[in-house]
Amino acid sequence: MSQVDNQQEKKRTREWTTSRTDDVLRLCWPTIGRKRETGTAPHLWYGTLDEKGRCAISKVFINFRVGDGQDSAVLLEQRLVTELGRDEVFRSSTGITAGTAFEPRLVEAASACEVMLVVIGPRWLTITKGSVASIAAPADWVRLEIELALAGDAKVIPILVGDIKMPAEDDLPETIRELAGRQYIRLHHRSAKYSLDQIADSVRALVTSDNSVLPPPPAQVTMLTSLGAASRTADISLSEANVNGRYYSESIVYRCSDFANAVRGRIAFNLGRRFRSFRTTAGVLDDALEGHQTGVFQVIGDGVMLAERTASHGAPCVIDVDVSTVLRLELIAHRPGTTRHPMLAGVLAISGKSNNLPELAWANPTLYA
Repeated sequence: MSQVDNQQEKKRTREWTTSRTDDVLRLCWPTIGRKRETGTAPHLWYGTLDEKGRCAISKVFINFRVGDGQDSAVLLEQRLVTELGRDEVFRSSTGITAGTAFEPRLVEAASACEVMLVVIGPRWLTITKGSVASIAAPADWVRLEIELALAGDAKVIPILVGDIKMPAEDDLPETIRELAGRQYIRLHHRSAKYSLDQIADSVRALVTSDNSVLPPPPAQVTMLTSLGAASRTADISLSEANVNGRYYSESIVYRCSDFANAVRGRIAFNLGRRFRSFRTTAGVLDDALEGHQTGVFQVIGDGVMLAERTASHGAPCVIDVDVSTVLRLELIAHRPGTTRHPMLAGVLAISGKSNNLPELAWANPTLYA
């Protein structure tokens, strides 16, 4: 540590000696200046270590003030957990287990995070502690967490809730005035999905994985069939299709010839939470031998029904669903009344009766990033 840095450290340490919280900060302060890339844990570190002896610290810290931005903080946490994983996102309400000393846990998480999101709502500056604004009060954790993140060279991003203005430098305590010069992102609840996607994309670009490189983001438009199926039933094929007079070059076709190997055609793909939405046109094939049939189409994400639609010959349906949290996507199609038993199907075929075999398609199934 240089002489200048050492003087700055001593100055901050002298300032943080007036309360129990400040005592914790003073004790933990030597950890802040350590280089995080060394992968070693300072001797005063209060957190847990992984199997290699490194600090088990979340990369993203969500800073918020109770009574102002806690609801927005929850939304941010939920979205970022789906993007980065549970262990990579810290919010005090969920990141500290029962019985754990919260002061040192907050210090370690704030001082070692790579990205801090500072949630600023309409009351962020005006909430008071006694007669003093909370942001300027001794041992205010919101301010102290920001100080720690700034001192640790984290990327500190203000998240402005709604139409709130960015606080000016003069409105902020001297120790966090540089926050006023940081580029902010807005979180509008009326367009929360768009805002959260923007925030998630920004954060994702700033953090690094264990191998220092995140998987590349997917293309803006990806055909589902290009991913390769994780599993599928025998009567499912990947081919072209004509639905309602339109040609689709990339389609998932569920068509049986003599009898149905399975009364429901299933195909699954691993998305890995890398896509925003899924869109397809579902319908009965134009060249279906039994054109009067109806098809039922289901979209399943990680075992949860996301959509169910019905389509008939000449009347397809468009399915558009959010898959931003989906690891595994499964498409299921069936024709009501399909004969289940192969022997019965044979008897009906010989007698000239219909087995109600499905002739259905998911036309141009598309993923959007």
